[in-house]
This record gives sequence, structure tokens and C-alpha cells, in this order.
Amino acid sequence: MGFENCSMCGKLFDRTKSNLCPACYEIESENIKKITDYFQIFERMKTKSFSIKDLSAVTGVKIQEIERLYRTNKLRGYTGFIDLDCKLCGNNFKPTMFSGVFCKPCTQKVEKVIKELKESDRVFEKQIVEEKTKEVLKTKEKEESPHQSGMHVKDDSKKRFGFKKN
Repeated sequence: MGFENCSMCGKLFDRTKSNLCPACYEIESENIKKITDYFQIFERMKTKSFSIKDLSAVTGVKIQEIERLYRTNKLRGYTGFIDLDCKLCGNNFKPTMFSGVFCKPCTQKVEKVIKELKESDRVFEKQIVEEKTKEVLKTKEKEESPHQSGMHVKDDSKKRFGFKKN
């Protein structure tokens, strides 16, 4: 398989099935068990959801670790119980499959900014294309122009091609 650095602690280990070293893999498994055990208790009680902060306080698992487990889909089946804090505004929201780390209003704001940037990028690209086209046309005109050096060029086409003046 090969040696890799653990994505959690950075130690070098012989990778088999996980991107975590055996020690970190064990810690991750324990954290998942703490969280899922907690959810199983409240699943029977029909509790709606928990913020990551509350979950961290009760289970002792760090907020960053819960977020990582959530993002990597290791809390599958229990994601409906978790409320996230928006990374932009900080408001608590119920995530959907496609919401990521932003609440709906912030997602819309980010999408609007991205759209505006793409449009301004297109305008900028169009300007660059127009400038390059003008440069190419100017270069082509200079190459085709017999007067490019500024000297007068005598038209000797009559001599060379046998044209007679009428």
C-alpha cells in the first residue's frame, strides 16, 4: 500500500484502509461511538436536533472533530439530528444534503457574488479578446503594407508582368 502521513496527527504510517494512523483511527472510532450512542438515546425520545456546540459539550468531542466527521459522512444516519452554525453569519441552521457549511440566505449571497464574478470575468475576457484581435489586425496590416518602412515603393508591375497602360 505505501507510507503516508496521518491526516489528523501528521505521523508517518503504513496505510492500509484509512488515511488515519492506527492511534487516530481508534480515537475517531471512539468519538463516532460517543456521538452515535448519544443520538440513539434521543432518537427514542423524538428529540429534534442538536447544535454541534451542544453535542460537543455533552460528548466531550471537539467541535472541529464533529464538523470533520459530519463533512466526511461518518455520522451517516444521524445527520438529521445535527444543526450546523453557518460559517459566514454564524446562525444555526438545519443542513440539507447540498447545503454545505452555509445557511440558505448566505448560500444565495455567495452564489450571487460568484455569478457577478463570472460575469465580470466574461466581460474582462471579452475585452482581452478584443484587444488581442486589434493587435493581430494591426500586425497583419503592417505585414501587408508595402510602405511599412516609410519609404516610397515604385510600382513596377508594368515591367514585371507586361501590363501596358491604356
